[in-house]
Amino acid sequence: MAYNGVAGRILWVDLGEKKHWTQDIPEEVYRQFLGGYGLGVRVLYEHMPAGADPLGPDNIVGIVAGIMTGVETPFSGRTQVVSKSPLTGTWADSNSGGLLGSQLKKAGYDGVFIRGKSDKPVYIFIDDGRVEIRDAAGLWGKDTYETYDALVQEIGGRRKPHLACIGPAGEKQQLISCVIVDRYHAWGRQGFGAVWGSKNLKAVVARGTGSIPIADPEKFKKLVKEINKPFYAQKSLRVRIMAAISTADSRMSWLYRFFTKFRIKIMLDTKAMLKTWHEMGTTSAVSISVENGDAPVKNWQAAGSVEFPMATKSSKISDKEVSKLRDEYLTCGDCPLVCKGIVSVKEGPYAVSRVRRPDYETLCGFGAALLNDNLESIVAAHNYCNQYGLDAVSTPATIGFAAELYERGIITKEQTDGIDLRWGNAQAIVEATRRMAMMEGNFGKLFGSGTKRATELIPGSEPYAVLIHGQEIPYHDPKFSPSMGTNMVADPTPGRHTTGSLAWHETFNLQFPFKSINLPKYGWRSYEGKGEGQRWWSNAHQMMNGMGICLFSSLVGGIPYVELTNALTGWGVDEKELLMTGERIQTMRHQFNTREGLKPSEFKPHPRMTGEGEHKLRSGPLAGVEVDQMRLVKDYYQAMGWDYETGVVRPEKLQELGLTQLVG
Repeated sequence: MAYNGVAGRILWVDLGEKKHWTQDIPEEVYRQFLGGYGLGVRVLYEHMPAGADPLGPDNIVGIVAGIMTGVETPFSGRTQVVSKSPLTGTWADSNSGGLLGSQLKKAGYDGVFIRGKSDKPVYIFIDDGRVEIRDAAGLWGKDTYETYDALVQEIGGRRKPHLACIGPAGEKQQLISCVIVDRYHAWGRQGFGAVWGSKNLKAVVARGTGSIPIADPEKFKKLVKEINKPFYAQKSLRVRIMAAISTADSRMSWLYRFFTKFRIKIMLDTKAMLKTWHEMGTTSAVSISVENGDAPVKNWQAAGSVEFPMATKSSKISDKEVSKLRDEYLTCGDCPLVCKGIVSVKEGPYAVSRVRRPDYETLCGFGAALLNDNLESIVAAHNYCNQYGLDAVSTPATIGFAAELYERGIITKEQTDGIDLRWGNAQAIVEATRRMAMMEGNFGKLFGSGTKRATELIPGSEPYAVLIHGQEIPYHDPKFSPSMGTNMVADPTPGRHTTGSLAWHETFNLQFPFKSINLPKYGWRSYEGKGEGQRWWSNAHQMMNGMGICLFSSLVGGIPYVELTNALTGWGVDEKELLMTGERIQTMRHQFNTREGLKPSEFKPHPRMTGEGEHKLRSGPLAGVEVDQMRLVKDYYQAMGWDYETGVVRPEKLQELGLTQLVG
C-alpha cells in the first residue's frame, strides 16, 4: 500500500527466470532509510549474498527514487542506481538527473531491483502496473542516442517514456562504462554499464500516471513556492540581463593564488552564486580551480597556474567561453536552478549538434588535466563518452595516465596506434577517447577499461596510476582541500567527491545547513576535530540522497528539509532524527564493504594527492604542501564509530542507529 510520499512497494525483475513480482515495504523502513540509495542499501544488504561476483547473476542492480521525487520538490530531479562495483569490488551508487525516478514512482514503484542474467539482450518496460521484459536484440550494438530514439519511437503514445540505457562500452563490460539517463544525464563512476552489460540488460524504460499522496498538500505547496521564489527571480533576470556572469577574471588570477598560498577562505555570496550557477553551472569554477590549485594537471604532477595559466589557457575552457556554445538550458527535472546545458559546435573537425555541455569535471579532465585549451575538442571527447557510455571522469584520467607513460617511454606509438600523446594535443585526446569507447586497436584494448586494468597489462606502469582502490580520482586536489580527500578515501564508494564534505566549510566558509548542530569553525589546513565535522556534513548529504534532493540544495541555503519531510510524510521528524537517518544510511553503505571482507587499510590516497616526499609540488600555490590524509581519515572513522583496522562498526553505534538486528 502507498504511504504519504512513497509508493510503498518495489518491483523485482529476475532476468534469468524471466519473471517479475512486487514487494511491499513497511513504512518504518522508509522512516529509517528514506528512499534513494538509503532504501537501495537496505534492500541489497538483505537480498544479495556476500561475495557475489559483480559481473555475475547474483549481483543486483537497483534503480531507486528518493522520497521527495515525483512531487515537484525543488532540487528533487535525481534518481540513484545501486549495485556492487566491478571496478572496485565495493558498494556502488550513482546519482543522476532525468525523470526516470519520477516516472517509476508514478507507475507505483519506489524502485526496481534486477538480478539474474538474460540469455539474450532485453530491456524492461514499466507502464503503470504493466511490466514487460522485451527483446532488445535489435538495439544491441547501438549507441545510447540511437537506443534512446529507437525506444521512444517504439513505445510511442502521447506520454513520453523516460529511460536509462547502455552503449557499446557497457555491452563489452568495460570497467569504466556508465549508464546514460534520458539522453543527457549519466550514472557514472563504479562501472554500472558493465553490470548492465553482464546481465544483457540494454535499457530500463518507465512511464506512469499515478499520483503520490502528500500528508499536508497545502503546506507542502506553500513550502515549495517559498523555496522557488528567489530562483524565479533569477529567471526573470536571465530574460532582462542575459549578460554572462562569471566569477573568473584573468586580471585577478593573482588573487586566486593568493587565497590558497595564505590559507584564506574564499567567501561565497549566495545571490551571486545563484546567478552564476544558473548561467554557467560548474563551468564557472574551472579556471579559478586551475589557478588556485584545486584542479590537478599532468596526471597530478604539476601546478595549473604554471602549466595552464588562466591568462592564456584555462580561461579558454571556462565559464563565458563554454556559455557561447549553449543552445539551451537543461534541468535535471524538478529543479529551479537549471544549471546544466545543451551545446553545439557548429563547424570544424569537432562539429557536433545538441549534446550535453561538459561541466567542471569534464572540462578539467579533457582540458586542464591534459593541458588542452581547445574547447571544441573537449565537447567532442565528452560527447564520445555519453554516446558510447563511458565514464567522463575516468576516461580523461586514464588518458592522462597513458600520456605520462608515453612521455616516460613506458609505452610507444605501437601501443598508442600511432597517436601522439603529447600533453595538449587536442586531436590525440579526441582520438584516444574514441578508441577507448570502441575498444578499438591496441590503445582501446589497453586503456578502454580504465587505469587499473591498464596497470595489469603494462609492466612498470603502476607507480603512475593515481587511484584509490582502483577508482580514478576526480579533479579536486586534497592538498587544496584536505577534507575532500577524506571523502575520496573514507567513503564506501572510493574516489568520490560528491558524498558530502566538510570541504565546503573548510575552503568556502559555508555554514552547516542544520541550525540545531553547532559546529565550530574549522581552519582550512587544520586537523583538530575534523572527523566530527566530516561526520555531520556526510550525514546531511546521505539524508539528501535518501530524499532524492541535489547536493546543491545545501549550498544555496535556506532549504527547510524538516518542514518539507513532515508536510510530505506526516512523520513529525526533527533535525536530529533526519541526520541520524543520514548516519544510518552511511553506516550501512560502509557495512556492505565490511561484509565483503574489505579493510580500511586497503583504501589509501596516491602520494601525489598528499604531496608526500618527492611528490611535493615545486611551484604554484600548493608548492611544498603536504597533507596527513590518513590522520583525517582515521579521525572520521573514530567519529563514525567504525574500527579503522577492521572496518567493524562498534556495537554501541549499531545499537544507537537501530541496526543491531539487521547487521547481526
